[in-house]
Parts: sequence; structure tokens; C-alpha cells
Amino acid sequence: MQQKRTRIVLMIGIALALCVVFFVDRQEVGNERGMIAENFQLPMHEQSEGELYDYHGDVIVLNMWASWCEPCRDEMPALMKLQEDYGEQGLSVVTVNMQTTERTLKDGPAFIEEMNITLPVFFDEKGDVADRYKVAGMPMTYIISRDGTIQHVLPGEVTYEGIEELIKPLF
Repeated sequence: MQQKRTRIVLMIGIALALCVVFFVDRQEVGNERGMIAENFQLPMHEQSEGELYDYHGDVIVLNMWASWCEPCRDEMPALMKLQEDYGEQGLSVVTVNMQTTERTLKDGPAFIEEMNITLPVFFDEKGDVADRYKVAGMPMTYIISRDGTIQHVLPGEVTYEGIEELIKPLF
């Protein structure tokens, strides 16, 4: 009788351990604050292809833009300055050109040259990232912690000081 109880207790213990492993503290992958940022793999400016997870382990400022977007144009120098100032501390400012919103596929690369953009640029040629991240307007910026969790979702134009205030606690 004692052996039977021991087996039952052992089985219950194993079942509880499995429940903890599979169901506790799982973060959902998605596009909202508190979720794990969804990975994507896209062609890039000046390299054939890359993915968001190439920057995993850094604090990531992920910025979505289009060449026709005036606030996108206005915020780009601040984003480049942030990368310059905080890159050595583990900041990666990466951008995604929303090519499905451009007049032609040449507009994004022309904007990169015109603005002398020094940041990594992904090209969302089919709108997959726009759909997954539910980009309704531009610019759209996500601040992602070192563990891949989205900390802030910022629609509209951002400033150096505004982003700086949000990223400092993540270092």
C-alpha cells in the first residue's frame, strides 16, 4: 500500500513539473508591449538578407518608415545619432522600409542615399512585416529589450530625447 501511494505522489509530482515547464511564464510572440518581438527575415540595403534576431541580445530600436513620410524624414537624423551615441553600450537601431507603400521600389534606396542613412535597412517588399506588426501609420517605432520583449510601441515621430529616456533603463 505504501509503494502505491509513493507512485501516485511521484506521478503527481512529475505531472506538476511538466505543467510548470510547458505552461508557466510563457510569453506570447507578437507586436504589443510585453510580447516577444516576432522575428522576420528580409532583404537588406547593402547586404542580401538579414533578420531581426541577428540583433538579439542588444536593446533594439525598430523603426518602420517610408520615403514619402515627412515625420520619417524628420526623425531619421535623431535615430542615427542614437546609434552613434549608444551603439557601444549595446543599442541597435534598425529600420524597415515599407516598400509596399512606396510609389516605386527605387524610392526607398533613393531616400537612403539622400539622407545618408547609416543604419541597417530592411526592405519589406511584400508587406509581411507591416501585416505582422500591424503598422497602421508611419513612422512606427518599437523598443525591444535585450531578451526580445517589446517594451514600448511608439506611433508617430520620435525624438532623440524621447527614445533616450526609454532606452536608458534597458542597459
